[in-house]
Amino acid sequence: MSLEPTIRRAPIRVLRDSVARKIAAGEVIDRPASAVRELLDNSLDAGSTEIALYITGGGIDSIRVVDNGWGMTEEDLRLCWLPHATSKIESEEDLFRIQSLGFRGEALSALANVARLEILSKPAEEESGHRLVVYGGQLITLEPHATRAGTVVTASDLFYNLPARRKFLKRPSTETNLCRSTFLEKALPFPDREFKLFIDGKMTQFLPLSTLSERVAQAYPDETRHTKLHELVGSGAGFQFRIVTGSPESFRKDRKHLQLYVNRRRIWDFSLLQVVEFTFSSYLPGGTFPLCYLFIEIDPEWVDFNIHPAKKEARIRNTEDIRKRISEVLSSFLTSQGRTSLRSLQFAGYSLSMDPTSLTRDQATLWVREEPTKGGLPTSPIYSSALERENSPSLEPSSTPTPTPFLYKGQVFGLFLLVEWEDKVYLVDQHAAHERFIYDALIRDSVPQPLLIPLEFSVDPDEEARVTENTPKVQPLGVKVEQIRPGRWALIALPAAYQGAEEEIVTIMKTQIGTVEVLKQELFARIACKKAIKDGEGINPLSAYEILRYVFSLDNPRCPHGRPLWVQISREELLRGVRRIL
Repeated sequence: MSLEPTIRRAPIRVLRDSVARKIAAGEVIDRPASAVRELLDNSLDAGSTEIALYITGGGIDSIRVVDNGWGMTEEDLRLCWLPHATSKIESEEDLFRIQSLGFRGEALSALANVARLEILSKPAEEESGHRLVVYGGQLITLEPHATRAGTVVTASDLFYNLPARRKFLKRPSTETNLCRSTFLEKALPFPDREFKLFIDGKMTQFLPLSTLSERVAQAYPDETRHTKLHELVGSGAGFQFRIVTGSPESFRKDRKHLQLYVNRRRIWDFSLLQVVEFTFSSYLPGGTFPLCYLFIEIDPEWVDFNIHPAKKEARIRNTEDIRKRISEVLSSFLTSQGRTSLRSLQFAGYSLSMDPTSLTRDQATLWVREEPTKGGLPTSPIYSSALERENSPSLEPSSTPTPTPFLYKGQVFGLFLLVEWEDKVYLVDQHAAHERFIYDALIRDSVPQPLLIPLEFSVDPDEEARVTENTPKVQPLGVKVEQIRPGRWALIALPAAYQGAEEEIVTIMKTQIGTVEVLKQELFARIACKKAIKDGEGINPLSAYEILRYVFSLDNPRCPHGRPLWVQISREELLRGVRRIL
């Protein structure tokens, strides 16, 4: 099933009042960038394959869009600037299967009321074109005029008749940047069209025909220059998508390049953007975000764009199915990217810098819940610190990691575990590694245990709204919270593994907003961080071995906050460092 939009040329008509009233009105031209957005939408809807945008004086002096689209007839031009005049829809039913970018018939009308508007247009099949001029909502002229096939729209002297609005515009340079951003957003999902941008008479951007990943690189060369872009594909019932993303190493400190396009329109949808961010989160340092562009094509009957005045949001019927497929495709990609040299090796046997059978019982149970067996080696991996060894639950991974033939050499700076394996030296972050194990163990324990003394806490009105929303979300995690009275709640049950982190749970309930997965990740990351061995703490060899055995078995060796668990130095690098080899 092809989900590509099939826009047909149709005459412009003024919508009936019964249809116009169903439209989420409010297409306000509040700055040059909003005018650029609407004019580019019209050019794209007209089937244009070549579009040029000219900006002068930040768009305040002049905005001009030149395209080679279908063009408009004299009768089209006579109606196009009137309110709710459009060729995109005709009936109420059309609102539920929109395939065009524009459909409300408000953009040209709004622009004609706040600028000096001139339109030159000619359909390819007609011998001559026409020129329409409207100033401040008043028709000046509509006359025959020589012009090429397509349309040229010029809006000049923006807000000349509304000085109160004009004075709130930013400096021309700022408005120019906003226009450029809008231009790139419109060009990004249309790699099959050619785009040009001219700023004050100089061409500053040329986007030729390309693939989707090439278009992203064309639009954002600085951000993509040092990373390889990957194009991923996925589909499901009623939808298909492409993802253009960099490798996990190409992370950013903002969400500027985490973008979502639905049916070639950039929108904001927390649920879909959140699944991308969440899937990447285990691979990125804390507080960073991926470079990722998500392009989804959805059956028009399954998505409603008629809910936001600026069409920046949409109501999507099959969001959960789309989320699941996005997560599967991204997870598969990131797993392949997250592999390390250790992952591809077949390990067998083990080696310690001392005989584990010589450890005392206290040493052996410091990190391990069971007595050492099978010649002194533990049968279950580490869970908690010495402070918790008496009461901590037995939380084991789904399968015991394969023993690895590394040689543990000792602790360095009270921070790192030093490991030798073949021709490399590994410095493993002891806190991050232990943190990761605890995090993974917590995922497997969701059996609630009633608290002998419930933890009561107060909330303000905003916090109470969040706690109310989060209460059913944390129940699958084994956390039970109930309201005592307005403004007063109590934590009444939680899994044994969470004990000692009650305050963190309450804080998350009061401050965080998101899905079950978001809350789980935040909660488990905080608990793991609190319980993990701290910098400067000593560690016995058996405990170190168990940490190392577990983290070297991971597909994605990163802590819950996304930091790598180790750094490695080759023998050759060490020899070069002391100039044994050149």
